[in-house]
Amino acid sequence: MPGTASSVRTDPGGAAVEPATVQVTALGVPIDVTGLSAEEAAGFRAAWSRCLARGTEAAGTVAAGTVARITGSFDRADEHLTSTITLTAIDQLAGRLMMFHACGLADSTGATVAFIAPSGTGKTTVARTLGTGLGYVSDETIAVDEELRIVPYPKPFSVKQPEAGLPKLQQGPHSFPLGRTPAKPFLRAITLLSRHDGGGPVVLEAVPLVEAVLELTPQLSALASLDRGLVQLCRMIDACGGVTRIRYSEAAGIREVLPELSAPSGAGTDPWTALELDRSDTGLRTGVRRAAARDAVEVAGVVLVLVNTQVMELGPLGGIIWELAAGWTSRDEVLAGVVERIGGHPDAAQLIGAALDELVAKGVLEQA
Repeated sequence: MPGTASSVRTDPGGAAVEPATVQVTALGVPIDVTGLSAEEAAGFRAAWSRCLARGTEAAGTVAAGTVARITGSFDRADEHLTSTITLTAIDQLAGRLMMFHACGLADSTGATVAFIAPSGTGKTTVARTLGTGLGYVSDETIAVDEELRIVPYPKPFSVKQPEAGLPKLQQGPHSFPLGRTPAKPFLRAITLLSRHDGGGPVVLEAVPLVEAVLELTPQLSALASLDRGLVQLCRMIDACGGVTRIRYSEAAGIREVLPELSAPSGAGTDPWTALELDRSDTGLRTGVRRAAARDAVEVAGVVLVLVNTQVMELGPLGGIIWELAAGWTSRDEVLAGVVERIGGHPDAAQLIGAALDELVAKGVLEQA
């Protein structure tokens, strides 16, 4: 059945062949890939050549996970193996590293530009097009620690085939004229890719911090597992001098702006503040109280709250309500607190009531 693991392989004569196992290192996580024929294992090793442990490093290494070949054509099984290996590594690293869905290219010093975008929007093309002469760090995940050190992940490229419905081909870095993977890459620049049709020059735009966080967080894996993930992200953005949007038509055009992206930036970012997350259980259990949040920051009067796995933007009114509702608070007390902060309004009760209902519906507040 499609999607099931294959445990027995046969040679052309129909005799059973012992399946092969290949160990790869994905984001620093050793993973055993099982169920491959000898021929498949040879091709798999070649495609994953930059992610294979060698020599004494490989001796006695115990896998942190196992991924099995599914039945069916090898092209489809190979695509499944690549995605499952990545997801297995991400699960192992949740709560330890900031993991961007991005490709990364490094200069000779290891300084890396992370090109961030949703799946299928040009990251692999950018890596293949610009990778000549640059260090290939990854075309899938850029995993960074709090010191901006990156764990390289030079996996095979997942390349679309011309015919719709066919699996992506997994082509190793050796298939392209890419530079060597640096041993110790580090994050220098965070960029958002915005491709458009119609030609024209490449345009670089500084992205305001609120906008940057809201666009980056859907492209992060396991953000909610990090301790104060939003705070860590804002610090990382500060250290890189902000976030840059790249508006481009053809990937080759980005080459001319690479020096500007990878040069040390002295630019600052919008000021931000880490907010306290404590909630009070005192008083009567009535009215509303802020829901348990994994993190929250304030940027120029805008509060960004990470609840469960979603980052939500609260405007000035929502931010004030979130602050007032640190403990159980009646709706009348919230109304009085808001009026005291920003003044009265003929429709204050209706406006604040609607805001409270919306915050409860989004899970930012809980209601007794």
